[in-house]
Amino acid sequence: MPRTDRGILLSVALTQPPRLPAGERIRRAGLAAWSIIGIAIVIAGALWLLLKIRIILPPLVLALVIIYLVNPIVSRFERRGIRRGIAAILSYILVVGALALLVVALAPFVSNQVSHFTEEWPSIRQETALVVEDVADSIEQRTGIRIETERFVCLLGADVGGSAEAPSEERCDRLTERFREQIADQAGRLTEIGLGLLEAALAVVLAPLLALYMVIDLPQIQRDLLGLVPEPHREEAADLGSKIGRAVGGFFRGQLFVAFTVGVMAAIGFGIIGLEFWFLIGAIAGVTNLIPLVGPFIGGGLGFLVGTMTDGIGKGLLAALVALIVQQIDNHFISPQVMSRTVKLHPATVMLSLLAGGTVAGFWGVLLGVPTVAVVKLLALHFWTTRVLGEEPTPFAAAAGATAGGAATPVDRGEPRDDRG
Repeated sequence: MPRTDRGILLSVALTQPPRLPAGERIRRAGLAAWSIIGIAIVIAGALWLLLKIRIILPPLVLALVIIYLVNPIVSRFERRGIRRGIAAILSYILVVGALALLVVALAPFVSNQVSHFTEEWPSIRQETALVVEDVADSIEQRTGIRIETERFVCLLGADVGGSAEAPSEERCDRLTERFREQIADQAGRLTEIGLGLLEAALAVVLAPLLALYMVIDLPQIQRDLLGLVPEPHREEAADLGSKIGRAVGGFFRGQLFVAFTVGVMAAIGFGIIGLEFWFLIGAIAGVTNLIPLVGPFIGGGLGFLVGTMTDGIGKGLLAALVALIVQQIDNHFISPQVMSRTVKLHPATVMLSLLAGGTVAGFWGVLLGVPTVAVVKLLALHFWTTRVLGEEPTPFAAAAGATAGGAATPVDRGEPRDDRG
């Protein structure tokens, strides 16, 4: 073999890390397995504790979302020499001012469409009853299966155009008697419903205040948390926390950006085809898009129903087509670009995360299921890489210094970091 080839092979051998013995790899795999089991036990205990004190979950989750949204602005002010407390207050003023301007700009659209909906509701109610009757008759003619629609018509309060087949008032009273009894049975839960509404109101009020205090003291909170970690693992913990922060913060900001974009595109599309209440339906489509996989169908279904009730099946199909086009643009162009650098989860994993989260914690489980699974994935991969494969974790200082080569630090991305000066 030529000397140059031997030199190349020698240099490659020297640069590659030595392969660990089989016994050492088994030992590290065992340690990683026990570490993962311990982490799973800690997470399960934390979830159990949160379920016991779940009243604090809504304001805490909303506060974390606000922190991830506001912290990039605070960090930019801080880099310009403004004290962090003043920077946090200025950031709040900017965000609240932007939201106020948005509300003032959109208020005429919302007011006009709400007034128009109030005026059109009687005719929409009648059209809905007629469509339901027609669909039931069509099904009966084709399959011989009779679908009773009288109760639905009575609950809707429509008379199907005053036709002879419309149920009388006495008939409606008998048909809806059981429904009224069920409502009366639920009257005892009014206190529970009122407490739920009070909790929601408290969450909306307390979350911004909690987020403000946490944003101001965020560097000190991070230093205190890192102080709980043994010195040899402190850099590793900082690096791992930075990765988790990027994943969770990127998920929340990405979801809000995608929801806003989908809402704007849906409203524009519905307006182009002349759909009634196009702005309201587009806004609903954007808000419900925050619920992964399920939310997009809500806006499209609502557009189809409103289009069908107001202008016939043709307009309903056009609205469904607009919703389908918007979702295809979102699924193939917007969401992949926004989410590719955050959670990095397979769609099947996302679906299972939603089902598991909804089963454990209802709405909040659906909202937090995906970022929770993403965090668990990051922890598992980290422990596997470092404890089993024997690779060194990326030092936090080296990751921060990578900005010289163009990479973004957690601060540049708006993520909390350890301000150790």
